[in-house]
Amino acid sequence: MRVLVSGGAGFLGSHLVDQLISRGDEVVVFDDLSRGHREQVPNGVILVEGDVRDSSKWTEICAQFSPELIHHLAAVNGTRRFHREADIVADVNVNGTRNAIEAAKATGARLVFYSSPESFGEQSVMPLANDSNSVFTPAHEHQRHSYGASKYLGELLIHHAIRDFGLDARILRPFNAYGPRLHGDADGQVVSMMLLANPIEVHGDGLQTRSMTWVGDVVEGMLRVGDLPDLCGMSFNLASEEEVSMLNLASMISEITGAKIVHTGENHGDSRRRVADLSGNDKIGWKASTSLVEGLAQLR
Repeated sequence: MRVLVSGGAGFLGSHLVDQLISRGDEVVVFDDLSRGHREQVPNGVILVEGDVRDSSKWTEICAQFSPELIHHLAAVNGTRRFHREADIVADVNVNGTRNAIEAAKATGARLVFYSSPESFGEQSVMPLANDSNSVFTPAHEHQRHSYGASKYLGELLIHHAIRDFGLDARILRPFNAYGPRLHGDADGQVVSMMLLANPIEVHGDGLQTRSMTWVGDVVEGMLRVGDLPDLCGMSFNLASEEEVSMLNLASMISEITGAKIVHTGENHGDSRRRVADLSGNDKIGWKASTSLVEGLAQLR
């Protein structure tokens, strides 16, 4: 199969590309390398360096490669950037997704759009399901939800394209994927940030919870949603059933690294709980199988 992966040099994208190549697919990666790395793109994969907001790049890639499947992961990520760079977050995430949709329409490719549990904002009713409302605080308070709102708009654009243009598109929401290659810098994700930190910073009381999900499990679900027929218009939460508080996560990582734990101020718009409704995953036969203890042991 000919597969185009936007954001394929990044954390999740590169792990997906590895698996696509290992099974014999032809793969093109479209990435601006702002967060991805060239060395994470394996030999035999064409890397097109560019901005997903550039529609001409999409047209060029599709004309030369004619993808049958598009995995659209490219987005501005990193929690601390959401408030600081809200304009860039919204621009890249919304307009990049619009271009991905146009590319899929032009080529007849199946499209997998990567949304996020952040698309539900500060929804407090758990578990988060496909019929849960998205709840965002007023923009004048903070712009923390630029990312979540952009992902909500992405889902809206996907369903519009399905309804009005017959696009074969599916939506995935990975919940706190972690594993090798995850960014651990100031704009990174929590597991890698904690593994590299000394002291380990815990925001607020640390009782906010997440479902940390091993990257290998997530990629297995990504492949299934891209491959299986008759999933058009469906959304899937890829999450572990194991709910952990940030304080407990910090304690587990402290045991590995020996770093001390300190409490700092709360983050804007940080959800107190984030638990996924996984009932729809019966359709793809997917369930996370790697425990947090097992996953963290592989990152020692």
